[in-house]
Amino acid sequence: MLAVRVLFCRFRGAVAQLVERYIRIVEVRGSNPLSSTTIFREDLMAGTWPRHTAPSVAAYISALPASDAKSLRRLRDAILAAAPGGKEEISYRVPGVRFPNGGRIHFGVRQGGLSLYAGHVSDAFAKELTQFTVSGTTIHFTSDHELPIALIKRITRKIIANADERAAAKAKKRR
Repeated sequence: MLAVRVLFCRFRGAVAQLVERYIRIVEVRGSNPLSSTTIFREDLMAGTWPRHTAPSVAAYISALPASDAKSLRRLRDAILAAAPGGKEEISYRVPGVRFPNGGRIHFGVRQGGLSLYAGHVSDAFAKELTQFTVSGTTIHFTSDHELPIALIKRITRKIIANADERAAAKAKKRR
């Protein structure tokens, strides 16, 4: 193996570094480094995965501490009030509501607080969200400092409107 490394060093510096790294990994692990994903699969099968999927939104919320559960119930109720046709679902291990037109909004617990996964509509409400942390398409808040119900309803309606626009554009494209 050492001769191969020297040969690559003469011609391609970056390739030599990769080969050298690969050799070190093989020596340490004693196997192909690309097969290291089996470690994660074994952990998953052993039940050590940090968050298991709840069977329903109600079960997810009821498993939380009282203050977080109260905040998420309030959030869920505001979303369902703004869109009565929405159906609760668990997707990507977090609860959410799917609307008849295909729009979705999710919410959940994170380390250090709660989150509303609102998609790209958070840009439209940037002024109103200055009190909260917005990371990408996620709005972070806590049970002590909750999102206002009126804002939750407006965000929900905006998500539904965006989904309607996408559906209309898709229908127009088909014609």
